[in-house]
Amino acid sequence: MGEKSLNKGKYLRKLEFILIVSISFFLYFLLKETPQKEEIPKIQEPETVHAQVEPEKPETEEKISVYFDRDVQTIVEKMIKSAQKTIDAATYTYSRNEITELLEKQASEGVKVRLAAGKNKDKTLPAFDFSLAKTDKGIYHPKFFVFDDKDVLILSANISSSSDASNNAVLFRNVPEAAAILRSEIDDVFAGIVGKRCAEGCGTEIGTIIFNPGKGCVKVRDEFLAAEKSVKGAVYTVTQKNPIITGLKKAVKRGIGVQLIIDNWRGEDGKIVNKKAANYLESIGIKLKYDEPESRDEHLFHHKFAEIDEKTAVFGSMNWTASACYRNREIIVISKDPFIAASFAGYFDKF
Repeated sequence: MGEKSLNKGKYLRKLEFILIVSISFFLYFLLKETPQKEEIPKIQEPETVHAQVEPEKPETEEKISVYFDRDVQTIVEKMIKSAQKTIDAATYTYSRNEITELLEKQASEGVKVRLAAGKNKDKTLPAFDFSLAKTDKGIYHPKFFVFDDKDVLILSANISSSSDASNNAVLFRNVPEAAAILRSEIDDVFAGIVGKRCAEGCGTEIGTIIFNPGKGCVKVRDEFLAAEKSVKGAVYTVTQKNPIITGLKKAVKRGIGVQLIIDNWRGEDGKIVNKKAANYLESIGIKLKYDEPESRDEHLFHHKFAEIDEKTAVFGSMNWTASACYRNREIIVISKDPFIAASFAGYFDKF
């Protein structure tokens, strides 16, 4: 019996060994399959999420922007700082200030800067190309910038304007046709002449550009004559006898609502320069107000714009005077862009 018990124990140990080996193989293959099945979704999941994420869109610049008052100097400074190759500008009055210092800085860093001016107020010479315009009659009065041969800024402010003054500016980006016309104006001033360009009006991406002496006042008059509902204007100086006032008078007679804001600046005699014209405009039915009460004259109201029927805008450097129509070098833009018209109307209505 002892021998059989030993043999029986021997067989049991062999059976136990075989069973252990079999279970080990079974567990090995079972566990080996499980991670393979779980790895598939772990790999695919991040790929699926990544495919659904949209790429970030780059920031875009507005094609047209309109600025008023203190924002005018801000956009001028911003555009000067961002210029890469060239800056061409025209102004009536030049004097040293923050703007000219920025222009000098850009010139020192390799940007080609040219400024044409009608008057040097402080008789200093800037550290960039500078030329005083020679006119046969009147004054040289345009106000604009061209940046890198493509971006154009039309404004009512002079280089010497204070940031406290009320002004406007319209920025057009990527308008090479208009930029070329304005750069040619600067070319002529540096050549000692004032060209006869766009006297009848030049169609461009920004609207119709007109240089006076020319048909600028007649073109503006025609826009007033075509008005169907309303005319709103904001102007620094007005005189009675010129085509623009004729257009306003006829518009009123047709029942068009005409509203006008003018500056109450005073001459050396202490009297409001626009007073006589204001009395006349009110007498023909124009709703008129000064930018400030007659008793005060604190801030320069230097606008030169009109908005017609909420769809047409007239702006630039031209005051509504006989001198601006017939003698001065002026730039006028007539735009049919409703955004520009709405911007001017919104600003006007705040008054």
